[in-house]
Amino acid sequence: MSLLKPATEFTQPSGQIVRFTFAQGRPPVGSTVAVAEAFRAAALSAFHATTGSKDSFLLTGHQPDGQPDRSHHHAYYLPQPAADGAIVGIVVVSPHLRFSKEEIEALRIVKALQWNGPSTRIFLELADIDDQCFRQLATRWVSATPYVPLRQFWGTHGKRHLVPENQLRQELEQVSNCKPREVRIARWGDIRVRIAKRIANNRLSRSRRLAFTAEFQTEEPLCGPVALGHSAHFGLGLFVPVTPEGER
Repeated sequence: MSLLKPATEFTQPSGQIVRFTFAQGRPPVGSTVAVAEAFRAAALSAFHATTGSKDSFLLTGHQPDGQPDRSHHHAYYLPQPAADGAIVGIVVVSPHLRFSKEEIEALRIVKALQWNGPSTRIFLELADIDDQCFRQLATRWVSATPYVPLRQFWGTHGKRHLVPENQLRQELEQVSNCKPREVRIARWGDIRVRIAKRIANNRLSRSRRLAFTAEFQTEEPLCGPVALGHSAHFGLGLFVPVTPEGER
């Protein structure tokens, strides 16, 4: 589920980033997944209204036959928190492909969303159709939204590989093929996560999971945006550079 790219992405960018700001409304960071889900639903509704079709691989994350995208090349919906923790915007990231003109038109149509009923209505403004400010190089990254490990850790004897910091290390090594120099985490609290409809009735599926603040450093720079862990496609585990080494 990770969104993580090597330094070469800085000089040879791929994909597309569309950025929105909130003209009214500042949801708390604990509602990250709810905000992302509401935006995705609004975008899919707009796509269906304008095309008569629901077949958008990038926006839905599903293949034409309905199977989910296991390669995670579909869009990430990443709410953007301010320094005080309130969400002030959202970016839609296609990690490898450009959005089609029909998908862009659907995104343009989204002007408002409700993340928890009418009283939570948010108005949006399209800020940039091809944003580059998130493509930053850095070796040290810190979580802007809570990080939730991919697998739950219950403290079971013999399960050291499931300790949250070890899961973060393994995720970094698997995706970026680089060994992190340092990983630090601290308990944040529990937070709502994204549960896919196909597993919603599974007794082991929990809508709330333990989350952490996290910071890591790698030997080689990585290129943002970076999103790791559970529900990364819906904004959790968003990392920002501590000291950017370059900006586009």
